Amino acid sequence: MSVPSKVYLTRRSNGFYYVVYWHEGRRRWKTTRARSRREALQSVRDFERLLRQRSTPKPLSVFVGEFLQYAASSFRPNTLDLYKRAFRGFQKLHGDPALSSLTPRHIDAYKAVRAQYASPVTTNMELRALKAALGLAVRWNLLAENPFQGVKELKLPDSPPIFLSQGDFQTLLATVEKGWLRELIVFAVATGMRQGEILNLMWKNVDLTRRIVHIHSSATFRTKNGRRRSIPLNDAAYAILSSKNGISLEDLVFTRNGRAIRPFYLQHAFKLAIRRAKLDDRLHWHSLRHTHASWLVQAGVSLYEVQKLLGHSSPAVTEVYSHLQPETLHERVNRLSLTN
Repeated sequence: MSVPSKVYLTRRSNGFYYVVYWHEGRRRWKTTRARSRREALQSVRDFERLLRQRSTPKPLSVFVGEFLQYAASSFRPNTLDLYKRAFRGFQKLHGDPALSSLTPRHIDAYKAVRAQYASPVTTNMELRALKAALGLAVRWNLLAENPFQGVKELKLPDSPPIFLSQGDFQTLLATVEKGWLRELIVFAVATGMRQGEILNLMWKNVDLTRRIVHIHSSATFRTKNGRRRSIPLNDAAYAILSSKNGISLEDLVFTRNGRAIRPFYLQHAFKLAIRRAKLDDRLHWHSLRHTHASWLVQAGVSLYEVQKLLGHSSPAVTEVYSHLQPETLHERVNRLSLTN
């Protein structure tokens, strides 16, 4: 097979073949994940086809349309909205360049602009979304490499999550006149469930006999990372569900006037309640999940157990609550004896 002068195949000491090519004046290596030359040559052919595609560049807008169509059937609505927002901001800044012309410089410019108007957390979420999308472009053989590779996220301040104290919680409930909103607030703090998990909870996933709620994806709802988990109901959560009897198994547990509650409407109603109660304006709906976790930690529940209850994928995510239980470590360190 004839290989262009700027693209050739080589075998490295680990036994795998690599495609070697030049990009922006630098030599690059791309693994073929093949140990046989025959399989590796197919990778070279695929790579040459990619080069030919790059000779007739695909506009970024075309890729965005293709990606969002894929994302609509693969991710939760909130994740899809994140992708849309990130690409909208990126295209507003850079227009519609060729997909293959994107470089880390485009990314750095976008990061600098977004940092002026959005929080570091929001900016980093958008950067990760764009990186994931262009990673798919690499997998689709539309790009040789991801221009986001190596781009650093903004450094986040080391601040604990905002949550309600017991007093703030009672103050909030005292100002909430709408029964459906009060019910949701109490249930969220009692269970630590995410907003989407609560609003999409159906009676067929509630086991009052065993006092357990099962969380899993459905045709209309996808859990975070697609994971399933079961949540034990404490007395407060159990009381709320027990009071709502005689409902069809196919119905939603929580509704407003018999209709599904839209996330934006719930967030808006909650923020109004926070302001009416004159509480910290930084509090938002997700703060109720933080409240659940923070109260558990303050009550002596281990971070490992909190991780399992919240469904965190990694212990590192739960570490944000570690500052709440330093006093519980006294008993542990006293186990260390320095005397004979």
